[in-house]
Amino acid sequence: MIYIACGAIMLVIGLLWLISPAKRQIPFYGYHSYLAQVNKNSFKFAQKRASLNFIAFGLIQLLLGIGIHLFKWDRYFLLWLLTFYLFIIFPIMATEKALKSYLKNRHELPADYIDPDKVKRERTKGFRDRK
Repeated sequence: MIYIACGAIMLVIGLLWLISPAKRQIPFYGYHSYLAQVNKNSFKFAQKRASLNFIAFGLIQLLLGIGIHLFKWDRYFLLWLLTFYLFIIFPIMATEKALKSYLKNRHELPADYIDPDKVKRERTKGFRDRK
């Protein structure tokens, strides 16, 4: 049931963003990220791509929820509760990946952008636990 509810909400949000995309950067409506705020073109691209991704993943999640309900797998609620949030993360990841390649192809990727997949983990000096 959680897949049906979350999928329906994501589908509605995607359709709303597709029909009426955010025209300017306001904090409560539209898709906002560091890469989406680089310039106007990237903002428009992010709104369009995020709406399509939310529609696609919302529809997948909705159909998955209907399938779970039809096959009577509702009793595995804990499994569905632990995995439904992945479908919220996937459209954001897909939008950011598309936005990064869009900006990279146009040579507009900010100089201070750090790819999250290539962050090096370095040890820093800090407090130690006393024994």
